[in-house]
Amino acid sequence: MKRIVIVLTAALLSLGLAQGVTIGVLAPLTGGAAGTGQALKAGVDLALAEINAAGGVLGQPLAIVLEDTKADAATGVAAFEKLMTEDGVEFIGGGYSSGVTLALVEPFRTFQPVVLWTGGAVSGIGIDGFDGIEELLGQEDWFFHVHPWDYQNTEASTAFQAYTGVQTVALLHEDSAFGGPGAVGAQALLEEAGMEVLLREAFKSTLSGGTGDFRAAISKAAATGAEMLYWIGYDSDVVPLTSQVRELGYRPQYIFGAPPGWPSEFDAAPEAQCVTGLIGFLPNMPNPEAKQFLDAYVAMHNSQPDNYFAAIGYAMLWAYADAINAAGSTDQAAVIAALEQGTFRSPMGEWGFGPSVQAKHQGFGAEMWNVFQFQNGVRELVWPVERATAPLISCN
Repeated sequence: MKRIVIVLTAALLSLGLAQGVTIGVLAPLTGGAAGTGQALKAGVDLALAEINAAGGVLGQPLAIVLEDTKADAATGVAAFEKLMTEDGVEFIGGGYSSGVTLALVEPFRTFQPVVLWTGGAVSGIGIDGFDGIEELLGQEDWFFHVHPWDYQNTEASTAFQAYTGVQTVALLHEDSAFGGPGAVGAQALLEEAGMEVLLREAFKSTLSGGTGDFRAAISKAAATGAEMLYWIGYDSDVVPLTSQVRELGYRPQYIFGAPPGWPSEFDAAPEAQCVTGLIGFLPNMPNPEAKQFLDAYVAMHNSQPDNYFAAIGYAMLWAYADAINAAGSTDQAAVIAALEQGTFRSPMGEWGFGPSVQAKHQGFGAEMWNVFQFQNGVRELVWPVERATAPLISCN
């Protein structure tokens, strides 16, 4: 009997390996954040092709099951539960939107798969009485946060704004779990750096049901005479907000936006000229890993990546593949250990997981960020200076 049990166990293990590893990926493929979700998918698709060309995972082709969250909380929860109960995946990747991620906290805790999460940046650091995703999930052994936290985003944003030499800032932000806490943290860092925040005003994002009319908030910002207009919102807010800034004749010295992604069709629009933004990856970054990623991406997709979530998705899937191969199995404890100890590839350079203020496993930090500026239809890197492809220009 003992020999039969051993033989059956070995056979089952062999069958599991023969079937290969499947990773569930969540992304907003439709809706107001579809540009970012499709970019994430494009990066994952490229990584998947490279991983399988290199031998796959545990000797078998890696597979993914991609589910659309629509950047909607209820849809995201249903998509995750489908991956766990119908598709039977052991590993979850992707992710976008703090609101969706907050809705997933309890489902994540219920199923406890290994999660490499590329979105959901809201943290409660520096905000009294608020627990963000970092506080709610950061101590879980199975949770790995890839994207920088919002205070790491604002740390980079503040450093750029200090570099410009401006003394006054008008801060507009969308009013959900992404923009609200982010704006509180941004104001604190700006004031700590010696800048005066003349206005902090909320607006309803188009992603969360807003009409796209931001004129009231913009008019308040214009009335302050602030040298810098700084706004925090979503991809779908870029075109209407910037167009209305121009329409109302508001001409601050600098316009700085911090959405997760920038629509590609905005690049050539006249209202884009001189607008600056935070971004994690651009095709013209000077490091060799960026060039290698760009060449492979263009070969697969016949276009350049226009959203840094392509690079984040690529890095996430390669980290999973390398960690599972290093672990030698899909055993959760072994994969977690490999993720904790590993150094992984990305278009931004080598990276790995370490502790942040509250989380056990944080990937990229403030050092990932760059600032670009639209100059004559081109996204030029303008900060940090050592990565710059063009000097910063004023909007005046």
